[in-house]
Amino acid sequence: MLERRTHRTARAAAVATLMALALNVTGASAAPGAETLHPIKLGKQELAGPVFDRTDAVHESEDGNDTVDVTTFTSPDKAFQTGVFQSGPVREAIRSAPGYPYTELLVFLSGGAKFTSSDGSVIEAGPGEAVTLPKGWTGVFESKGYTKLYAVYDTEAPSHIGP
Repeated sequence: MLERRTHRTARAAAVATLMALALNVTGASAAPGAETLHPIKLGKQELAGPVFDRTDAVHESEDGNDTVDVTTFTSPDKAFQTGVFQSGPVREAIRSAPGYPYTELLVFLSGGAKFTSSDGSVIEAGPGEAVTLPKGWTGVFESKGYTKLYAVYDTEAPSHIGP
């Protein structure tokens, strides 16, 4: 039951984050003469696969795991970023400080993942479910493959967030 509540809480946080993003991106508070900002939308059909064929998609292969990353938004201060990510089977252990490098909201479109925290507690998430990994989290991330929407937040704007 606790796991179920965690997923509901994560989904509620996802909705709140996305609503806040939408309010900030609409340009309602833009200064006169400033460029008009617009919401960014990816439709169901594009998310089903064609988004990964875009020219700005970043394809990588490391240790036999093929991934594709499409960044959809990066805030001017680089502290906030959204996108779509696809991965094959993966197992990653994050065992020591500083832990996970940023706070990330993961919303699984397909596949899923198992998160085993360093204290042994386990959360699993699948399609239609969301998980928030706080900056500094340690544990093991395992998946047979997945596609996710993500939102990353880090006030230190690390180098993983491009121009």
